[in-house]
Amino acid sequence: MLFKQWNELSIPRHELDYPILTSKEESLQSLPLPTVSIPINLNLKDYDAVYITTKLMNPLFPKKFLNIKEVGSIKMALSFEETGLNEGNYSWNFNENFPEEFDPASQEENEEIKKSFSFEFPLFHIPNNNSLLISIDENFLKLSPIFDNVLAKELANLLVDCKYIFVIGTSDRVMDSKSITCSVCNLNPPEFVSGFIGSLISNLAIQPVSNFSSIIVPSEGPTGFEKISLETMNELVHTFMDQWNNEIDTQKYYEECNKYWRFDGSAMSTQSGLYI
Repeated sequence: MLFKQWNELSIPRHELDYPILTSKEESLQSLPLPTVSIPINLNLKDYDAVYITTKLMNPLFPKKFLNIKEVGSIKMALSFEETGLNEGNYSWNFNENFPEEFDPASQEENEEIKKSFSFEFPLFHIPNNNSLLISIDENFLKLSPIFDNVLAKELANLLVDCKYIFVIGTSDRVMDSKSITCSVCNLNPPEFVSGFIGSLISNLAIQPVSNFSSIIVPSEGPTGFEKISLETMNELVHTFMDQWNNEIDTQKYYEECNKYWRFDGSAMSTQSGLYI
């Protein structure tokens, strides 16, 4: 399946309505990508740092303790319109891309199917060090990989002129914490990073970004439901203690992070692993 990129279109993206995906028997099709809407007044160069991560890492940013305020959101949307189910196979594997949603093959023949997918991810301002937090609620049951890839590419293009970029992610293919920058990567095959964070790092690596760094920590579990060890959690908290300009009570910050992490159920002890 062949997708036509936005920069190949002759009309501005903001003038397009939600795209319509239609089924064809041919294997090569020009199909639209999800739309990405970012607040017009958002200028990433206004921030001294931009943190990008997934919902799993939200306990590192206790909202009340750091006085975090929501300043907008990133919106994504994609619509489908399918008719004539007896004309042939669908171009997308819906069970793979949109599990738990619907199965076109189970519908009656010639029934028209319309389905829209939309997601919204908030943007937060951290006044302590004038930073922006972008946290993606990654969930393999709801969010198709195509959304991850399109959003990662859009963000990578916007982050080129940022002062400092820090990406925090997980992988079940690493045994200890790894560091990746624009010039250094200490991942050793067969170690790798997948999902939204993997796509974002890949796109940042090919951009002229000199102030990009990331930390990848070991995890267990499927995308959106990862668990990390208490030791890894403590390592991350101590890493972020240095991010707040020495203007916070580090012991209180440590306690707040631990409290939220245990409350979210995203930490696992050595006695309680994810699988038996």
